[in-house]
Amino acid sequence: MGSLGVVALFNSQTDGIALLGRLVESAGFSVVSARIADVRNGRCNIEAMMHRHDPAVVVYEIAPPYEESWSLFQRLRVGTEMRDRRFVITAANASRVEELAATDHRIYEVVETQADLAEVVKAIKEAARARVIRAEQPTSKVAAPPERRQHGDRRLGWTTNEVYAKLRQKREAVELERRQGSRRVADHDPNHSHAA
Repeated sequence: MGSLGVVALFNSQTDGIALLGRLVESAGFSVVSARIADVRNGRCNIEAMMHRHDPAVVVYEIAPPYEESWSLFQRLRVGTEMRDRRFVITAANASRVEELAATDHRIYEVVETQADLAEVVKAIKEAARARVIRAEQPTSKVAAPPERRQHGDRRLGWTTNEVYAKLRQKREAVELERRQGSRRVADHDPNHSHAA
């Protein structure tokens, strides 16, 4: 078992599981995984998987159709040992899934899958760290308010406009970084001619 704990990966594509699994393992975690189709049709026993491996974080892909995929995810969480886990959600359209996930404090981060997969690994590390911090705190029978992310990025309690503003900022920052990266490549390309 990796020193940082176990991460459970659920994705619609076998290739997606393999690629992300290698990155997560290289970050120091152990990985267990299943295709979402196998979960849906009962070939994967979620109860046994969660009980046996006790993952620190569950990475779950919400794929189109988003409402149907989100509904399956919610049913799994209510009816299985997934309910008490920390989640990092991946989606091709993160802003669409943000609308569905905005009020759920156990959703640690929603990461756009077209973004650098390093962002997914970073979110996993932060979610695992938050779980450890929470586990080390003394337990009480009084329900404590859900914690926010330590660096202020947790969306709990934000208005819809604030969520969309954060998403726009994130998207603009990624786009700016991509443009700057392509400019640097063009500046260093000897075949690229500069207009006078």
